[in-house]
Amino acid sequence: MIVFGGSASTGLAAEVAEALGCEQGRAAVKTFPDGELFVKIESRVEKGDEALVVQSTSRPQNRNIMELLFLLDALQEMGARTAAIIPYYGYGRQDRAFEEGEAVSSKVVARHIQLSAERVLTINPHKEHILHYFDIPASSADAAPAIGRYFKEKGLERPLVVAPDAGSKALAQTVAETLGCRCGNCQKRRLGPGRVVTSAEGLELSGETVIIVDDIIDSGGTIVEASKALKAGGAGPIHVACIHPVLTGNAAQRILDHARELVATNTIDSEYSRISVAPLIAEAVRKWNL
Repeated sequence: MIVFGGSASTGLAAEVAEALGCEQGRAAVKTFPDGELFVKIESRVEKGDEALVVQSTSRPQNRNIMELLFLLDALQEMGARTAAIIPYYGYGRQDRAFEEGEAVSSKVVARHIQLSAERVLTINPHKEHILHYFDIPASSADAAPAIGRYFKEKGLERPLVVAPDAGSKALAQTVAETLGCRCGNCQKRRLGPGRVVTSAEGLELSGETVIIVDDIIDSGGTIVEASKALKAGGAGPIHVACIHPVLTGNAAQRILDHARELVATNTIDSEYSRISVAPLIAEAVRKWNL
């Protein structure tokens, strides 16, 4: 087995190769002056070799998707059995059409990936049903326990895991179970078009160390409003954790204006990506080869 890392996931690919005890492959990726990509596999690949391509399709999404497709296709042409490891699945939030004429982007991306991949693994897709857009084996792994272990090692006093809304409650519950503490969620109330109020109603707060957990943090607006509501409701220090740190613009700073810590997994490389999903990926890959 050989592990190749795309430009978006070079460090993570190296960790996966080490966790699996296998070779890390070499590939050249260059950008022509007109913006087009050039990809070449430089490692020796024999017909029938298993080749894993680790590449998140995060920002810049379009470039990273094309690089992933080129790597998979080049390896397939060399006779390898290919698998796409996509820690963060870009376009995963565009999972259905709401009006006639809209492209279902997550389905379009899936159709192109499966042209050159024999199977797919991703981490906590925003909507699990996007895996059904693949006609090849496609699965996801859950990084929530890794977040729970991270905070367990910190030995926080009186921790309480909170989801910023009801949609993230299941994720927060898994973190809380790993950590061995209570779990709850903030409430969102829609007052009208574009007007939403977040509250900590229903949560008993008396100085607990709160860990706000979400799958994706993009603009940070939801987390900021949840932090304000929790503080107003009597929360103690606030820590924020997510699986996929998209962190558009000044999102991180906005959050850290209200929280003691921001931490994420390394599905997307950032200065806050301190929890590795490499062991999780390696565990899933080993199960493929049982």
